[in-house]
Amino acid sequence: MGSTETAGAPQGAQLIARAAEILRAIPRGAVEGRRLRDLALSAGLTEPTTHRILKALVHEQFVVQDPVTRLYRLGALAFELGLAAGSHAQLVESCRPRLRQLALETGDSVFLAMRTGIETVCLDRADGGYPIRAAVWEVGSRLMLGIGTGGVALLAAMRPHEAEEILGSAAYAATPIPVAELRARVAQARRDGFADISDKPIPGVRGIGVAVPTRAGAPVLSLSVVAVHARLTDDHLAAILPHLHAAARRTGAITATSS
Repeated sequence: MGSTETAGAPQGAQLIARAAEILRAIPRGAVEGRRLRDLALSAGLTEPTTHRILKALVHEQFVVQDPVTRLYRLGALAFELGLAAGSHAQLVESCRPRLRQLALETGDSVFLAMRTGIETVCLDRADGGYPIRAAVWEVGSRLMLGIGTGGVALLAAMRPHEAEEILGSAAYAATPIPVAELRARVAQARRDGFADISDKPIPGVRGIGVAVPTRAGAPVLSLSVVAVHARLTDDHLAAILPHLHAAARRTGAITATSS
């Protein structure tokens, strides 16, 4: 009968099985990604079929392709689903002690957020001795990437062309904050190593945030500290920033071992 490959695009269960083989094959290579030829060999597929499936996986954010090297690696959605596989409740439970410790160390309100597509969703919050009283993020609330501190930190942690692809999408045509300002936020966060936002989107409130590091791929979690201006002065920021970075590293270590 010859090869099981068909001239047309694979369909149904066969397509799902082939896509799963490609997704399994990507992490077997280098961190930078794998070539189309290598993925086809590893999955036991022809290059045209592998390319068709990869295009669909890239479109759905399961896979990303570096525009320079042309290498393929797992995308943001693959990592999000990996975290979700153990349920958000399990993830939150494992991160909560670090969140509470950070709130105790800073005295402020602390937020854990996760990227979902072009948004961030608040997974958990902990309040220190000086909890913020303004109407800020509640658990389950969503913001577009770049609007809040966590979203800025996550954009800054991406490769510049990936962040620009998001900010240049049609979804950002009607954001309450101009895209040029969002780009400036991300650029500043890259230079500083953390996001620092004042008054927008919430007047009188300042927040700082960092991405939670991962072993591979772009981060999908962020930690933020939020307070009113009178509380989060430049001096207070300098004092709590090391605690924020340390908490992000500890959280990253926990999620890596629990995934």
